[in-house]
Amino acid sequence: MGFLDIFRKRNKQNSFESLPDLKNYRIFLFLKGGAVDELRAHMDEYHKIYSTETAFFMDLFKLGDTSWTYIALTLMPEVAEISPMWDYLNILLWMSEKAEVSFAYAYSREQGKLPVVAVFDEENQYGDSCKGIANGKHFRAAIPEQEVTWGQSVPKQFDYEEYLLGKYYVDVRQA
Repeated sequence: MGFLDIFRKRNKQNSFESLPDLKNYRIFLFLKGGAVDELRAHMDEYHKIYSTETAFFMDLFKLGDTSWTYIALTLMPEVAEISPMWDYLNILLWMSEKAEVSFAYAYSREQGKLPVVAVFDEENQYGDSCKGIANGKHFRAAIPEQEVTWGQSVPKQFDYEEYLLGKYYVDVRQA
């Protein structure tokens, strides 16, 4: 039984279909605090541990003169349709260990596809889940269980970039 079969078995079909596949998305992680060299070493360690499972190439950059760093992720060709989203959230959890504050932001180059915003779920004592907005709905993803639960929709006019600017004081358009 493969990864996708396990995911489908553990989740309602509509949950599975609701996760974005991240094809044609620009994909980022934003990290506040932490030395760039330390963040790069932590990123490299992730690649060593998950070298056969990761769906992304990763590059790390400073965000102007701010205390923020961002990681640009590029989807590797020929990855399973659902693994990029799980890998993306797993990388967010991994990199959050070395940052004071972190969040994930991805937006599609295709008209009509909504952005993805995710953060480390601070309410989870085990540190292995994320929460955020994907496809216009709130979600919580438990990584080891490979489970996703969906909440309320956000308004159609919800401005993801303005939300992140107001909450974290980061203009994600600078990445």
